[in-house]
Amino acid sequence: MARPFKIVEPTKTYNLLLKTEQYDRLAAVSSKMQQTSREQVAVADLIRDAIEVYLEALEDEVGSNLSDKQ
Repeated sequence: MARPFKIVEPTKTYNLLLKTEQYDRLAAVSSKMQQTSREQVAVADLIRDAIEVYLEALEDEVGSNLSDKQ
């Protein structure tokens, strides 16, 4: 069975290097969340969520959409 799409918009692949300790911490959180979730919670999901929160905070600080071309 094919894996369902988690992101239903255009995507890019990015190779990320993490410290083992960082990955292990994320994996532990992912595992705990997986136990109470109806869906799979992967480390990649946590990273994507964190990036979105970070971008929103930057946009609030700058006062505009970071993707707007100037």
